[in-house]
Amino acid sequence: MGDIQKRQRHIEDQMFLIGVLDRDGHNTVEQQAALKFERKQLAMQMEWQTKLLQKASPR
Repeated sequence: MGDIQKRQRHIEDQMFLIGVLDRDGHNTVEQQAALKFERKQLAMQMEWQTKLLQKASPR
């Protein structure tokens, strides 16, 4: 599994966990902030790799 896929899976797992914790009445502000940061990092990594692929592809 690639780095992006692992990161995406981790984010999905965290979203599920936050949902469960939230339903149980726990304060999830810190987890939500961390998830927001992780999503932003993933988006930047995907953008960076897309640019690399575009540079590498013959035109």
